[in-house]
Amino acid sequence: MKIVIVGAGNVGLASAEAAVRNNDVLVIEKDSAKAEIAKNTLPVSVLKEDGSNPKTLKNAIERINADVVLSAVPDDGANLFICMLAKQIKPTVQTVACIRNPDYLSGENGMAGVDLLISPETIAADKILHLALMENAVSYDDLRVQDLCLVTYRVERDHDLVGKVLMTTDLPQNCFVVAIYRGDETLLNVSTTEFHAGDRVCVLATHEGAIEFNKLIGITREAREFVILGAGPIGLTVARALTADPKKRFVKIIESDLAKCQEAARQLSDAIVVHGDIVDPLILQSERVDRADVIITVSSHDERNLLASLAAMRFGIPKIITRYTTKEYDKIFKYIGLESIVGYHKVIINEIRKYLNAEESAVIVMEQPGDFFFRINADESTPLVDQYLGDLNLPGGVRIAAVVRGNQVIFPTLSTKFEKGDRIMLYAHDADPSQLSRVLGHQTPEL
Repeated sequence: MKIVIVGAGNVGLASAEAAVRNNDVLVIEKDSAKAEIAKNTLPVSVLKEDGSNPKTLKNAIERINADVVLSAVPDDGANLFICMLAKQIKPTVQTVACIRNPDYLSGENGMAGVDLLISPETIAADKILHLALMENAVSYDDLRVQDLCLVTYRVERDHDLVGKVLMTTDLPQNCFVVAIYRGDETLLNVSTTEFHAGDRVCVLATHEGAIEFNKLIGITREAREFVILGAGPIGLTVARALTADPKKRFVKIIESDLAKCQEAARQLSDAIVVHGDIVDPLILQSERVDRADVIITVSSHDERNLLASLAAMRFGIPKIITRYTTKEYDKIFKYIGLESIVGYHKVIINEIRKYLNAEESAVIVMEQPGDFFFRINADESTPLVDQYLGDLNLPGGVRIAAVVRGNQVIFPTLSTKFEKGDRIMLYAHDADPSQLSRVLGHQTPEL
């Protein structure tokens, strides 16, 4: 594909990084510093112009005969305008608008001139909500295939699962244990592995199966009290979802911006809204955040989220969920011991890949470095078609986690036979691409 990306901020750069695999990408950015960063860090062409200028956009589309125009400037209205303008220039071009205000997603028929709206804020809020409601989950990805999700759980010393072996454990029906992470080691022979305290267990499941697996691990303390630090779009979305649930939950939201507090109080009739500095320990102490089961730090500033998370750790909160917008903050958050981290960078990369590869192999970048989860659509040329799983000589580091056949999800056993038309979900840990292509043929993705 030939893709024009307008904007080289955090969202635009992440979009370009995702799109550049097997595609020709042209980035338009009027800010010289941002344009230089894009030019020096990615194998893309860069045009230092204003992408909302009709003449500039027309030249860019015609220059590479664009198939897709993706707009990722900071202003939502400008992104919608650029997409509509692109449709006028070339009616067949596919348009994608990255937006920050989730209200744009509420229209039943979408936006005229926009083929896809991507809201990193909404996707991040959904991930945070699932992490908040599953006490043992530390990472969550919605695969958007037959209600499937990929969840990593942490096993603590006092959990029911400690000391058990997977093959003798009565697992929930709709789940499949993909891998066990123990320190820096990835264990794939999971059937005979005994669960230890500190293990992180990666599970593919339906949403119902994910909830049941969370219970199987053992719930030491059920999450009932939630404190949200930051009343931006993500904080409001998560708070609304928590208070709308039939289960009785206590939700408090703290925000230093008075106008945001007033808006939060208007929208959240069943939550307590507090005007205060989210990084001030005295404010946090006076609001008794130490009683919370879950702290969610989602201000618009990475530095404040980091400081607020450190303060929450000092109070001994059972679970802390945070988010960052700048890619470089990922290692910093992990360095201080945080596990439930939602990064814009990976949210955007995975979303763009899902869109660009909707009919092909869709690759998801996982939290563990070097690990990928992907899907292939089996056809008559796929080597594993008409073979049984037990007869396959899979490359090291590769597991087949599920088969989607029509509307049915099959968690495979050794007697599972693969058929043409199957959507096959695979996990790869440091896999050899040449060995992988022996099993998958031309559908082998670039990992």
